[in-house]
Amino acid sequence: MKRKQKPAPVRYRDLREVVFHAAEQFPATKFFLSEDAAMPFVTGLALREACGALGARAARTGKRGMHIALLGPNSAAWLTCFFAVVCGGCVAVPLHLGTKPDELVSCLQRSDSALLLYDAACGADAEQIASAMPGLERIELHRFLAGLGEEKERRYPPLSLEDAAALYFTSGTTAQSRCVILTHRNMGSHISAAMSQLPLSPRDIGLSVLPPSHTFELMTNIVGVLHCGGTMHINRDLTTVKENLRRYEPTVLVVVPLVLQVLHKEIRRTAKKNGKLALLERGLKLNGVLQRVGLDLSRVLFSDVYDVVGRKLRWFLCGGAALDPELIDFFRRLGITVIQGYGITECSPIVAANVPHANRFGSVGRTFPCCETRLIDGEICVRGDSVSPGYYRDEQATREAFCGGWFHTGDLGRIDRVNLALAPHEQIGKLVLRVEPFEKTTTQKIKRYA
Repeated sequence: MKRKQKPAPVRYRDLREVVFHAAEQFPATKFFLSEDAAMPFVTGLALREACGALGARAARTGKRGMHIALLGPNSAAWLTCFFAVVCGGCVAVPLHLGTKPDELVSCLQRSDSALLLYDAACGADAEQIASAMPGLERIELHRFLAGLGEEKERRYPPLSLEDAAALYFTSGTTAQSRCVILTHRNMGSHISAAMSQLPLSPRDIGLSVLPPSHTFELMTNIVGVLHCGGTMHINRDLTTVKENLRRYEPTVLVVVPLVLQVLHKEIRRTAKKNGKLALLERGLKLNGVLQRVGLDLSRVLFSDVYDVVGRKLRWFLCGGAALDPELIDFFRRLGITVIQGYGITECSPIVAANVPHANRFGSVGRTFPCCETRLIDGEICVRGDSVSPGYYRDEQATREAFCGGWFHTGDLGRIDRVNLALAPHEQIGKLVLRVEPFEKTTTQKIKRYA
């Protein structure tokens, strides 16, 4: 079997360097292809221009460092605004779509947001927010970008690595969400680690199915396409995932376990409907045996399955919750690799992950080189450049979670120096991390911005 090659290591200082890389290497490439007539895509060059325009406006109006919230479905416009805010010297505050208006008001107040950029689809929420926060400035996303286009000057103010780049609200269900500070250093170190491990190329096609307000989607899928110059289609509605898989035929998908569960059920449902469920199960057993001796007939045996997931799909990157090992095995037999990882918003977010060139079944992989892990009373603790300095304006919560030089995740795990084994998936939060860090390598330094 052909050995999987590890990608060349890279190093980005911050998110702005990713944008400059895309503008210089892929100036005319259409990124973030959206079903949005007003803004169906943004080119690498246009994305950098938007960042410079916001930087110039913020400098001229004395609003550098302003906290700017974003609300809306995934789109080229939303993503362009996010990059412009962060790279233009302000602080982005992504809000989760579907959050109740009163909770949105709380998030806006706790994050000290002075401006809300919202998609027209969220106009009703914006109106309710306005009634509760009359002093909050509001601008529709597309109108805001049109205004940036009228800016004559482009400025890229210096970004301190220790300054906040974004404030992310956790999506916990048992208590009030916390406002996580991610600095420019946090983002740059995580992006460097992720892009040095994931084998992406200009030939790759992505389909963005997760909300951009979650760090997992933004710091892997979205940033990845700017890094490699590939194609990224934006899936605006979860009801269209099945249709868009067939339509765009992605090669890579970043998902949470729920997406894999839905695809698993859909594949079996379709096979049963067509009277081919027994044939599918026999094929899975046969291909599992063949794979042990270096053969893979998945594209021959499961042509009907690839009609569901697309004929070019190579691998999933999955995180966000505990994953049933049986799902990993199911897709492996279909010829699609599931790369399992573990992360948390406070760590930008990935702490550990398998990668295609070193994928270990039953493990969440090795600790990323941007951080280090240890167990304290069985709890996974993390420290390093990708770890948040704490929660915004919440000293008590910060002291509780960030103590002794380590961030305490609240998740239980075990580290095995030799063999990797996954705790039963029913035990939510129990994961296994490989203790050895990724091997040290000489990094390819990305050209700095002016």
